[in-house]
Parts: sequence; C-alpha cells; structure tokens
Amino acid sequence: MPNVRLRFAFNDWTRRGESIYSTEEGIELSLGAFHSGTVFEGSLDLDSDDAAELRGALESGAEPVFLVFAEVTP
Repeated sequence: MPNVRLRFAFNDWTRRGESIYSTEEGIELSLGAFHSGTVFEGSLDLDSDDAAELRGALESGAEPVFLVFAEVTP
C-alpha cells in the first residue's frame, strides 16, 4: 500500500458547514497554528489505484478538501 506524502494547508474553521473564522471563537482558534494558510506535512495510506487517481487529479489542478474528525478508540 503506497504511503502518499502530502502537504495540507489549513483553510477555515467551520461549524455545521458555516465559517466561524470571523467570529470571536474563530479568531481565538486562529491565534495558534490553525489559521488560514498554515501548511502541515503528512501522509495518506492509499492503495495503488487510489494513489494514481489522487496524483492524476492533483496534476490536473484539482484541489481536494478534507474534513478532519477525531478518531475515537475504545
């Protein structure tokens, strides 16, 4: 399974699909590393087909957007 190295750029703080970036809470959350344009490095474990699909999309200029969820483990 290929490990695809990526750079993730933080975009916005949202709640229920609406930006809270300019609210008091959004401003407070944005005081640290999580503000628009901050880049993080990471990776995704993808199978060969998905890795090729992602590479082709990136090369075409498409920019995927991901939501981040906390992983809950017992």
